[in-house]
Parts: sequence; C-alpha cells; structure tokens
Amino acid sequence: MRIALASLTFFLTFMAQAACLNETALQQVAQNEMNYMLGRIPPAFADAVADKTVSLKAFAVDAETCSAKIEMLVPEQDVKEANEILARDPAKKIILFSQGYTLPETTQLSALFKLDEKTLQVAHEDTLHSAELGKLRASVEMMYAMITQARADIDPMSRNSVAWGKEFAQQQIAHCNKTFSNSANLATACECQVTKLAEVVSEKQMRYVDYINSNPYAQGTGSGKNFAEIKRNIDASCGLRK
Repeated sequence: MRIALASLTFFLTFMAQAACLNETALQQVAQNEMNYMLGRIPPAFADAVADKTVSLKAFAVDAETCSAKIEMLVPEQDVKEANEILARDPAKKIILFSQGYTLPETTQLSALFKLDEKTLQVAHEDTLHSAELGKLRASVEMMYAMITQARADIDPMSRNSVAWGKEFAQQQIAHCNKTFSNSANLATACECQVTKLAEVVSEKQMRYVDYINSNPYAQGTGSGKNFAEIKRNIDASCGLRK
C-alpha cells in the first residue's frame, strides 16, 4: 500500500511538473509573449510579424522550477536600420544607454524566465528591466519605436501607387469628420482629404503617422514634421477647417 501511495505521489508530482512545460503550455507561453509585444510595441513591429520576418518560440528549461526560455528572431534589416538611426544621434544614444536601454545587435535574441505554474504568467521579477526578459522586451520595443518614427517621416516628394484598403480609408474619413466638424460640405471635403493623402502616403506609413500623433513622446522626437506640412496643404486645398 505504501509503495502504491509513493508511486502515485511521484506520478502526480511528475504530471504537475510536466503540465507546466508541456508542448501545449509552451505554445501558449509563446503566444502570450507575442500578444504582449504586439499590444505594447509601435506598429512597425506588427508589420514585421505580419510579414513573417519575426518569430518567437518558447522552450522548457526546468520543469521543477517551471523555468522557460524564449528565442526570438528579428530581421537583420530592422536591426541595422535601428542602429543606424541611433548612431546619427550620439547624445540620444548616451542618454538611452545610461538608462539601461540597448538596441539588439544580432537577429537572434533569447531570455530565461520563470512562470506561474497555474496561470503560465511570467514571474513579476522577470518582467523588470533588470531581468533577461525585461531587457529583451525593452530592446525590441526601442528598436521598433525608432523604426516607426523614422518611417513616419514622409518625403514631401514621395508618391504612393498602392490604394488604401476600404476599411482603413473609411476610418480616416470618420476621423476627418470628427476633427473638422465646422467645415462646410464636410463629407466631400473629407473624401478629398483622404484621396489626396493616399496619393502621397501609403497605408502603412499613415498608420505610423497616426501612432506618432497619438504618442506624446514620439511627437517630442520631431517625427512627422514633413507630414504635418503636407497635411496642412491638403486640408486647405480641400476646404477643411477646425
């Protein structure tokens, strides 16, 4: 009887440990982490994920302590672009690095962390900026914040040949209607604005601009100045006023 109870205890303990880090759980951990990043990191990251140039996987490290590891691949082009952007601003680089922020230098990133066995949530101490996972998150966020800001800087001479999606165009028209409620012939004027913007700015760039306009810190970097001038001219030509 004692042997049977001991065997059962061992089996239940083994199953509890395995459940923490079985394949289904690891897939959920990876998805949770990707969802966290998609919800926090500026839109250039979501585009990289949609283009399948970013990947993230979770692996078991120690079932007893419910420890795991994520391995993340990011595009070489994005790593290079972000580092070149920062290199052009040495003062900003010094400030960010003094605060513990660093950009990825390679395309392969990884971090170890512990999980809550029941919820599969990352342990709080591993989300801190001093922890491996906290550093990885901050590094990737910094990279795509810089890329988003840079790509939102529209060349006044640029032209866009790819039509915006219908849903996105309707969202922009609705925003225009709300912003310029005092304008005469508002519906026509807003359609004019969106049509002319789409001739200059791609849908992807417009989403970057929208992010900049909704983020006080990003606005403080000076990103979007060219777009602001382009839009003022378009608004005036379409008869829009606040």
